[in-house]
Order: sequence, then C-alpha cells, then structure tokens
Amino acid sequence: MEEIGWLSMVDLSLPLSEQKPLRIKANYPEHFRPHGISYAKVNGKDTLAVISHTLLDETPHRIEIFEHLEGIEWKHTKTLEHPLLTGPNDLFLTESGEIFSSNDRGPENKLMQYVNMIIKRGTADLVYYNGKEFKNLDHKVILGNGVFYRVEKGEEILYRSVFSEKSIHVFKINRTNEGMSLEFRKKIEIGSGPDNIMQDPSGDLYVVGHPSVYSFLKHASSKSMISPSIVYRINQGTDKVDLVYSNDGSEISAASTAYEFGKRIYISQVFEDFLLTCEKP
Repeated sequence: MEEIGWLSMVDLSLPLSEQKPLRIKANYPEHFRPHGISYAKVNGKDTLAVISHTLLDETPHRIEIFEHLEGIEWKHTKTLEHPLLTGPNDLFLTESGEIFSSNDRGPENKLMQYVNMIIKRGTADLVYYNGKEFKNLDHKVILGNGVFYRVEKGEEILYRSVFSEKSIHVFKINRTNEGMSLEFRKKIEIGSGPDNIMQDPSGDLYVVGHPSVYSFLKHASSKSMISPSIVYRINQGTDKVDLVYSNDGSEISAASTAYEFGKRIYISQVFEDFLLTCEKP
C-alpha cells in the first residue's frame, strides 16, 4: 500500500523548548489524505474522526475513525462513506459518537462550482451522522468551512463558518421523533473569511480569518507568496469579536486554526508543516 498521509501530535504540557510533533503510529487506511479532524471521548475511548480526501472517483471523500491504544499508538477502526459528503471541509465529533460535517462545495463538477460562485448560488450543505446513518441538514451556502458544536443553557448549538459571507452562522439543534433539524438563530460578522472554530477554557471561541482570497490562492500555488493570517476571539456572552493576532503572512500564511493552552496560543495553517505559538494577549 502506498503511504500518503498521516497524523501527528504535540504534547503541549512539555516545556516549550521540548514540544515537537510526533508522528502517530496507526494502521492507516488506503488513500489516506487527512484534512479536518475532531477529538472526543466516545464511550470512554479517546477517538478521532478525520476527513480524508482519497481522490478516488467512486468515493472521493471519507471519514476515518481512530481509537487510542497507548502513547502515540492509535488504531483505525472504521471508514464512513456517503454521497452526502460532497466536499467535507471540517467536522465535529461528539461524545455520543455523532458527527456534524460542513461541506465546502456541492455535488456539481468544478465548472459548475465556479459558475455557482459567480452567480452566488450556495450548494454546500451540512451533513449529520447519528452513528448509523447520514442525513442532510441542508442550509446551503457558498464555501462552508469550520463547524463547532456545544450545549449552551440546555440548548444544543451548532456554529458554522461561511467563508463567502465573512461570518459565523449559529443554529439551534431541534430533536423530535421525526429526527433532527436546524433552526437558524443569527450571524456573527467577523470581517474576513472564517476558517476553523475552537473553544477556550472560558467558553469564548477562537476563529481564524483569511482577509484576502487572492493572496490565499496565490499562496496555495507557491509558499513564497505570503497570505495574511488573522485570529479573532468571540465573547461567549456578547458575541463581541476581538482581534487576537494579525500578520501579513510573513510569520504564518493562510492560518487555519487557533487553540489556547495555558498561557499560549497555537496557530496552524493550511499548506505548510509547522505551528506558530505566541503568548496569549
């Protein structure tokens, strides 16, 4: 089997000088090209759900499930496939084993994807997996991105980054005997194309933004062409958006995720193989 992609982990509890990425040992599935990733303790087991873009015609996108064994060793336990996974960009795994996945495109071909962007027709929807089967949660947008789930004041809330609208869409999850549906609540405007969403210990949300689509695409073709990176923090109680980090791309280009641990923030990016860390402001 050709080895294509793998996962890495960093022990953030170590002194900063000793922190380094360690390659996870696992029985990786064939055609594994990892993208979005989510962790949860499911039925008492440390579990990862990972989007994989196989590039296969029949199943171009999959969700791969891994369970922790010990140390840096994990076991691949399941592959999830479904036609609704038209372009999964990010996903969220809950402790009950449910998965919410955000598509960044619809089922159309590349030409129609381009046409839809020009005429501003959204086809990228949300997908839900209940542990047995997939369901379309609809709410089609142009360029869906990060997705985040949590319970707020007894209500299940789902956040979704909508790149084209420079905003976060917020939904209330309704569960009935007929199944699950989403009730749109509000938009949180951030001023640039949002990527992944993470929560800090206080309940505030970190969101990374791409202020220039042109620079992002140029950086995708050549790492010498830098792309600005912005990190925002959204106040849990007021939805106030504060700037946490901003750079023209010379430190880190096309950032994708910001995560707070202790007194530091760790920032990853889309295309290159390093993390940037800085003190929390």
